Amino acid sequence: MYLRLEYQSGEPIYRQIVEQIKYKVASGQLKAMDRLPSIRDVARQLKVNPRTVVKAYEELEGGGLVVMRQGQGVFITPTQAAPAKTRQKVIEEMARRMLAEASRIGADHKEVLAIVEETVQKMREVK
Repeated sequence: MYLRLEYQSGEPIYRQIVEQIKYKVASGQLKAMDRLPSIRDVARQLKVNPRTVVKAYEELEGGGLVVMRQGQGVFITPTQAAPAKTRQKVIEEMARRMLAEASRIGADHKEVLAIVEETVQKMREVK
């Protein structure tokens, strides 16, 4: 499983891991009962402290996305077999983050919605 960190993003590393795994589930790249790489393997791949990966996996477990089995590994939960439901949750989280960031720079939700609608229109015109 390939994960990529963006150190300049300002988002904590463990959150980046969480979001990328959620995205992989929502997009169908990870399916129910798929085993995630070990904590050590992820920490080694990303060159981060294993505790950072533990924190990410624990958050995923708290959200019901994965189950951690002592001595066996970390698995996507069977209830995550419906990608549409997971996809909706991921999109909602993306929208919340976008609105929070927009609010920090002084934009309100109406301005954000107008920009999103304009962007959708531009994307349709390109096709």
